Amino acid sequence: MPPQHLSSSVPFLTEAGLETTIYYKHKINLPCFSGTPLLTSSSGQQLITSLYKAYANIAAAHGMGIILDTRTWRASSAWAEPLKFTEAELLDLNRSAVRLLKEVRRDLEKENPNIRIVLDGVLGPLRDAYETYSSDEISVVAAKDMYRDQISALVDEGVELLSLMTVTNLNEAIAIVELAKEKSIPVAVSFSLESDGKLLGGRSLENAIQSVDTATNGYTAYFGINCVHPVRILQPLQNMPSHLRQRIGLFRGNASLKSHEELDNSDTLDRGDIPTFVDAMKQVLELLPAVKAVGGCCGTDEEHLNAIAGLFT
Repeated sequence: MPPQHLSSSVPFLTEAGLETTIYYKHKINLPCFSGTPLLTSSSGQQLITSLYKAYANIAAAHGMGIILDTRTWRASSAWAEPLKFTEAELLDLNRSAVRLLKEVRRDLEKENPNIRIVLDGVLGPLRDAYETYSSDEISVVAAKDMYRDQISALVDEGVELLSLMTVTNLNEAIAIVELAKEKSIPVAVSFSLESDGKLLGGRSLENAIQSVDTATNGYTAYFGINCVHPVRILQPLQNMPSHLRQRIGLFRGNASLKSHEELDNSDTLDRGDIPTFVDAMKQVLELLPAVKAVGGCCGTDEEHLNAIAGLFT
């Protein structure tokens, strides 16, 4: 059965910036800014669970569904050594991430039988998301080799959707979509944009969507934009042909207007100005008639998510 948000007349919420919340508010170090190591301890799992439930309850309070993510953004084989895991250990953590989500959904459904939750298996770039590297440096075949086992673990454990977040390298995106097609599971590809509304390296969002669709015969369920303040993408979206805006089904905005470089070198959390964030979010959504999921990225928390949900209720 396709995930519920694909047929919903009202978009589902996504999470807010769970990792930035944990790092800045809870003062917990995240190696490689990955939430995966938190899965190795009961305290880490409890913290993740508390945030999952907070997000889900916001959605339920507004009569909306929610998409919850596995903590596996940096859990492909490429990240085993940087995270100091063996590849086998990292695969086990991918499975644990799905099992934790399923437990959370069971608990929430007991409390509220009408709650709607989609289990999203999240994937990420093979290198630093802010690092410029061309598709020539990694082939589609090589990327598939590094993602294949992770995708198998997530799908076999029971996710309903795969989402590639903060991608800028098109060969990685193509590899993910081809592997998802082999598994017959829906997949979303979400691009990280810079302050100029373009991908790292200067490629336009329009070109990125067209390139991935052409290479994969349009298999992607929808494309997304994440990790950028909504103000930054208004002009690029306005300039984009309407048929390509129809392919964008996800937007997760950063709280801050700062660039990725500024955020990456910041010691403090920039929550931004929430009214400015929500007003710009409203304008973005007016340009995205086919949006299926909306929420927050870096620097956003429950207050941002509640404000976004208020746009639909």
